[in-house]
Amino acid sequence: MTRGGTTARLCALVAAAVAVVAVEASADPGRESARAQGQTVRVKVFLPRGDPGPRCDRVLPLWRSVRGPAVLTGAMRELLRGPTAAERRRGYRGWFSTRTAGMLRSVRIERGVAYIDFADFSPLVPNASSSCGSALLLAQLDRTATQFPSVRRAVYSFGGSRHAFYEWLQRSPPRRLRARRATRDVGRRLRPARR
Repeated sequence: MTRGGTTARLCALVAAAVAVVAVEASADPGRESARAQGQTVRVKVFLPRGDPGPRCDRVLPLWRSVRGPAVLTGAMRELLRGPTAAERRRGYRGWFSTRTAGMLRSVRIERGVAYIDFADFSPLVPNASSSCGSALLLAQLDRTATQFPSVRRAVYSFGGSRHAFYEWLQRSPPRRLRARRATRDVGRRLRPARR
């Protein structure tokens, strides 16, 4: 085979691979690889509705629109805003409200673990430290964070202190995980963080 024939075959193979990726991305609207930076993406936030009964961790999804590419950050900001007035009329509640809006400090994802840091909102939701209250709070946070395939679990902190967050909930903080590579929150597909 000639050098030109090999090059042409390689170019055709690359073009076919790009076409397959483009078709997959357009077929799945949730893929952030198909989203340009700044486009709106639909995400879920999880809130309780009505009386949870014996299931303190029962939360239901509600859709929100956030700007990409940092969709986990957007989802957490939306969760911290709490239910809208219309959702409250439909019976949705939870620990978060306009009083906790804006209390997200940072989000980073390392090896499938989302590290989410908040300003200390504990004075605004004092009953969340009860056993049922903490189960509900963690269900809202965990379900919202782990809806993304890039997040297997989440670790929370107040002002950078995991101990402060989990002590408030009367729980032990998760063990520190060694991370090989940090990533920036850009949604389902994550790019390596700049060093």
